[in-house]
Amino acid sequence: MAFKNSVPMTTYLKIFVAFLFSIFFSLPASNACTIFIANDGRHVWIGNNEDEVPSLNYRLWYFPALKKSYGYMIWTELSSDENTNSQMYKNPQGGMNTKGLFVDYTAIDEIPATRDPKKTDRETEVATDILKQCKTVDEALQFISQFNLVRLTGAQLFISDASGDYATVHGSYIVRRATKNFALTNYSINNQHHEACWRRDLASEYLRQEKNYQLQDIVEILQKTAQKKPRNLVSNYSMAAELKKKTIHLYYKNDFALPVVISLNEELKKGKHFQDMQAYFPKSIAPVILEKYTAGGIVSAISAYDSLRKYHPHDYNFKNNDAIELAAQAIAMGHTKDGIRFLERLKAYDPEKLEIDTWLATAYRKEGRIAESDRYFAKVLAADPDNYAATLFGKQHDQTVTFTMNDFEGAEQVSLTGDFSNWAILPMQKEKGRWTCTVSLPKGEYRYKFIVNGLYLADQLNLLYAGSGPDIYSVLYVW
Repeated sequence: MAFKNSVPMTTYLKIFVAFLFSIFFSLPASNACTIFIANDGRHVWIGNNEDEVPSLNYRLWYFPALKKSYGYMIWTELSSDENTNSQMYKNPQGGMNTKGLFVDYTAIDEIPATRDPKKTDRETEVATDILKQCKTVDEALQFISQFNLVRLTGAQLFISDASGDYATVHGSYIVRRATKNFALTNYSINNQHHEACWRRDLASEYLRQEKNYQLQDIVEILQKTAQKKPRNLVSNYSMAAELKKKTIHLYYKNDFALPVVISLNEELKKGKHFQDMQAYFPKSIAPVILEKYTAGGIVSAISAYDSLRKYHPHDYNFKNNDAIELAAQAIAMGHTKDGIRFLERLKAYDPEKLEIDTWLATAYRKEGRIAESDRYFAKVLAADPDNYAATLFGKQHDQTVTFTMNDFEGAEQVSLTGDFSNWAILPMQKEKGRWTCTVSLPKGEYRYKFIVNGLYLADQLNLLYAGSGPDIYSVLYVW
């Protein structure tokens, strides 16, 4: 995208940075979630991806045991008002107690609750009292049997315990354990109802394997079912909870390389307290770099990045792809030279990182630096022959483009649509676990989306995208 020369550079940068802030911090959408249990007889694992708008923050609360209450932890959303946050413990998203009882919610379409005139209407949430008073799923169901759960109409409460038992609870139904392993997402499962959901179907497929489940197995399912930018919803945090050990492996913002291990028993020794989730992890460099870029351009942004690496190497996250994503968005917005300069600076710190080479190759090609582009694409594909982005942008022959991805493995149907087809739907084929489609196009720049089980989604493996909110489209260059 090009701006007219009459637009002042400061205005030009402000428009660009405002777009980036909209991508990184403020996408409107509704909540989603993936929850699953993996039970091999020795280990009982719970996996959870919490999918919400990227701007949300969270807090973990710890409550030691009292005379009539087990010790427990919960996690909640935060607001911009700290006075409100001090009361957020009253509305937990999930929690775990010292007996290995675990609770979590998944949002669904509204279904009216059933009212029994002989029972008390429960107007407040029930998860905290379950954690305080119950050791097992049976005890939890006995506890809630005295109430009409009139508030539980737009969500399902998943309850599981250290024995491997579990149940799904709604204000109008309870579904008990039917299989050893189980997954739950964002539709009602009452009366064995099933809908095509690539996240639940993928998790269920993995969980049909008879094996001893280790942490890496749970993390693999979490990664496969996570939702990533540039979507309206992303997996803001992920958990792998080992119920028998009362331990949670916590992952933040789709970064599975930097886990935090939380022992509930150790945390409770510190007394009643809370900690914001982001405080467990290094900070994102994105807001700092964006601020410097809007004030002083790419030179200021690079200088800020160098300063952070030199003076705050442990305070900020330099291992994830936030910096690469900023560079890729500069390319997508027409600031290709700035994107190249930033990527070249990143490469000075991480010379073997293939993601940097991939987007450098793409930017060089866009600038007509063919030899450099070919060299970097060749390097990436030699190390990773199935690299999706390098294949998409670097293996084009006579304007023939091949989409070959291992995303959406659990989907029943995936199609491609874009302005290159006047938004007509192009079916994709599943070959050896990968969704593929080949199109021949004139040289140029295009917008596209995938249609996954009827949902229009941007390409989460391509860092080039335009728009915001529901109008995010992936960007394709044909050379």
